[in-house]
Amino acid sequence: MNRLAGESSSYLKNAAGQPVDWYPWNDEAFEKARIEEKPVLLSIGAVWCHWCHVMAHESWEDPETACMVNELFVPVKVDLDERPDLDKTYQEAVGMLTGQGGWPLTVFLTPDKEPFYGGTYFPKAPIRGMPAFKEVMQAVSKAYKEQRGAIRQTAEQLKALMAKVPAKKEAIDEDMPGLVTGNIISSFDTANGGFGRSMKFPYSEILLFLMQQYGSSRDAGVWHVVDKTLRYMAAGGFYDQVGGGFHRYAVDPAWKVPHFEKMLNDNAMLLRVYLNAYRLSGAAYFKQVALETTDFVFRRMAREPAGFVSSVDADLHGEEGSYFTWTEAEIREVLGDGADAFIKAYHVEQDGNFEVPGKNVLFVPGEHDKSRFAAEKRKLLEARHGRELPFIDMAVHASWTALMAGSLAVAYDVLGDRRCLDYAKKTLDFMMDPMYRDGTLYRIYTDSPSVDGFLDDYSCTVEALIDVFRASQEPLYLDMAIRLAADCDAKFYDREHGGYFYVQEKDRTPMSMDKPIVDLSVPASNPQMALSLMKLHYYTGERGYLDRAKELLEIFTAEASMHPIGCGTYFSALDYYLQRPLEAVVVAGRDEGQNLVRLINSRVDKAVVLMDYGQERRLPAFEGKSTLDGKPTVYFCREGTCEAPMNDLKNIEAYLSRP
Repeated sequence: MNRLAGESSSYLKNAAGQPVDWYPWNDEAFEKARIEEKPVLLSIGAVWCHWCHVMAHESWEDPETACMVNELFVPVKVDLDERPDLDKTYQEAVGMLTGQGGWPLTVFLTPDKEPFYGGTYFPKAPIRGMPAFKEVMQAVSKAYKEQRGAIRQTAEQLKALMAKVPAKKEAIDEDMPGLVTGNIISSFDTANGGFGRSMKFPYSEILLFLMQQYGSSRDAGVWHVVDKTLRYMAAGGFYDQVGGGFHRYAVDPAWKVPHFEKMLNDNAMLLRVYLNAYRLSGAAYFKQVALETTDFVFRRMAREPAGFVSSVDADLHGEEGSYFTWTEAEIREVLGDGADAFIKAYHVEQDGNFEVPGKNVLFVPGEHDKSRFAAEKRKLLEARHGRELPFIDMAVHASWTALMAGSLAVAYDVLGDRRCLDYAKKTLDFMMDPMYRDGTLYRIYTDSPSVDGFLDDYSCTVEALIDVFRASQEPLYLDMAIRLAADCDAKFYDREHGGYFYVQEKDRTPMSMDKPIVDLSVPASNPQMALSLMKLHYYTGERGYLDRAKELLEIFTAEASMHPIGCGTYFSALDYYLQRPLEAVVVAGRDEGQNLVRLINSRVDKAVVLMDYGQERRLPAFEGKSTLDGKPTVYFCREGTCEAPMNDLKNIEAYLSRP
């Protein structure tokens, strides 16, 4: 066993038996490289990553390759989910060197942690123009010995290129959300839904922004983009037709064949997307997808005592997708006489429709009736429960777990499923103890908390606390959000130039000065904080929150306009600032008021709802508001103009039905 045996990360522990003499990321490894005058070979990957498994099997588990690694380099392995700061830094460097990125990430560093060459997956033997990994290692080692000056120059040039120039504030352009909407729609795939013409990612944040735009404009063209994308995603193999929930992305433009890993973060965002689509449209199709995804989350991702597992692997015994795919014979055995119609509808072929002979990904091209074949799918799911499960990573990741807790709070609002809110509260309580201690939110929990949280851990958790407060109206969660937002400011905010750094001040280096604005595995943290700060302003009446949010929008407006498809969260925040949310104060007893709160939340996404049920602390929004004729009463305000108080349910519902 190598040095990774004692690590808490599943990804690192899985490499503990490899013949490579791996080090975790620590000073000892780089000191060894300095003393022995060797470069460091850094490998960054994740337990759910298919091509990481491929490279591990071909290279890291091969004794001959491992011997060369150990002789020529000091090998260091990093779990990208545990140390996203390192992944961000070295992905950027490899992107500048090669124009490519992804996982596994393979980077060669000086003993000063400076990158000078790298790539992603390197094959064992030359293929499709890619050199064999052994050839790469020999060339790098030779260059390091013979061309140290050139390598030092490359490292210094990269460091200079990666240096971040502070952004300057620019005035907010009120027309930008509309202009960006047109830009985004121009990349819409009219045939298959989604954006782009090759492999497909869901771009959940863009879909949420477009729905926010549709909510205020009722533009049929915007809704068409959202509606077709959501229906085609849920009809393809990208969606698990038997078990519910979504895989990571599709390798084709028509959403048919996925990369099969199921990620907590992706399912959290897509659950919110389909809930919002149902809230806007009332379409039963979107409700069914949300219900199936929620059931999948509770069946496979909920974790005791609280929280969620982080991923379900794509591979089983080296075969990708074997748990999720079917042979025709397997389907006939389960469904019997009812198999023919199902096989035809889901494009099952005797020889298979997937790269593994005989195996089929289930998909229905285009739109379809989601309720059809419900009994058949239940039978297939029951049969699949008898299969060996792929690896499930039990680690709790703060940012991803918070995203799902927030989405479950929305599921309670929209679907009325009380278990969703109860588990969201239980999860956030768990995150505040034991994952939050002495002003520090920890990123990872396995048997105990580890790794100080990064900006996205704080921003996602603040948002989730606000979501749960909005649904439950329990002040504890608003207080927690206020407290964590203050911690976030203290640890990450750039008081000289504005904006939040991804890495805490104590851990920052010249190469880790990133201020996230682009949505990646989670919503971009700076605009996510802007959204949360605006909500805190409306919930507390504190003007400072709104001022900070405005400053964030002004700082990043130029950068966001250059990458519209990747900045959905920024444009949602900008729209939220430009068009104030519906404000609603409910004055009632706890039980009666909760019903009205959920009614409002179930109809309107962009709403700030507060309930005055006689708690000790009175917020500014409650001043001067009381029940009308002793009945539960709602006060609605839009853009600073308030309606007369309402206590008739039909009038309240009619008001909520307005465009």
